[in-house]
Amino acid sequence: MSKTSKNLPPWLNEYKDSFKNELLSHGYLLSGENGIGKKDFVNELTKSILCTESNNLFEACGQCNSCKLLFGKSSPDYHYIEEESGSNIIKIGQLRGNKQKKDAFEGIVDKIYETPLVSSSKVFIINNAHLMNDESQNFLLKILEEPPSKTFIFLLSSSPYLLKKTLLSRLSHIQFKFPRYVELQDYYESQGLIIKDEDFELLKGSNLSELSEKNLNKARENWQEFTSELTELTSYKEIEKLVSKWDNELIQEKLIWLSRIIINSFASKLKIETNSIRFKIDSLENKTLIELAEIFKTIQEILIDLNSGVRLNNKVQLKSLLVSLN
Repeated sequence: MSKTSKNLPPWLNEYKDSFKNELLSHGYLLSGENGIGKKDFVNELTKSILCTESNNLFEACGQCNSCKLLFGKSSPDYHYIEEESGSNIIKIGQLRGNKQKKDAFEGIVDKIYETPLVSSSKVFIINNAHLMNDESQNFLLKILEEPPSKTFIFLLSSSPYLLKKTLLSRLSHIQFKFPRYVELQDYYESQGLIIKDEDFELLKGSNLSELSEKNLNKARENWQEFTSELTELTSYKEIEKLVSKWDNELIQEKLIWLSRIIINSFASKLKIETNSIRFKIDSLENKTLIELAEIFKTIQEILIDLNSGVRLNNKVQLKSLLVSLN
């Protein structure tokens, strides 16, 4: 039998042992930073669950009818849900299913209690699960309280703390940790890509399995531009001009970088060695630990709002944050 399991990057292989064929739970939460490979991992697992010729997880045959249908994105036993284009919320209608839409992959309520049509099981994946609103989470919770047999639900999230505790209690939680620098260095060298020490923090949030010299150089350029912008923020007018250029995706990247600069400032004051981004904002040297903690807290609050689908009110919070750096 030809096995078609994709070669997952080495930092994902260790998590395979968390899944045993005879002990699969009905509900899983796979959490970890964006780009770490959660979707690649669950896709490989899904292939083997739905494969009718393989009894081993992560080893789909690639030749059976189920594998072919899944590859052709037409498997009736596979359902994938994420936020709709232009939306930052997964609404209950997406879980219930919208009968006015002809998308066979949308909605789970009409499908989850049906008998599998091709495979022996059904798989439901909810990407960016933290974007589910309260109504959606409560709806899913009811399903997980009495899960149908031969049905597996996988939630993927970079912000699991935004999910209800009652929902989390019904899920087996697998936390994907960001790989160590040595792991990344060895892996990318085998792919012909050389990464530097200072690139390590820049890789967080990047799609690690699809990293190329082109997008690595782009990340380096973005970082250089960001640090240059920070050193030039000497007036409120310049702050307004800078913030106006950032869309939501850029804002998250910049805030993550800024939080690491703050952590580095903490470490510097406490004389702790760190592998974090080596960049200092002169004005932060005069801040107390309490003031740095307040800045860090503000950054995290804005990130939580963004991850929850909250739109920033004219970016007032960002402007206030940048003012506090001076």
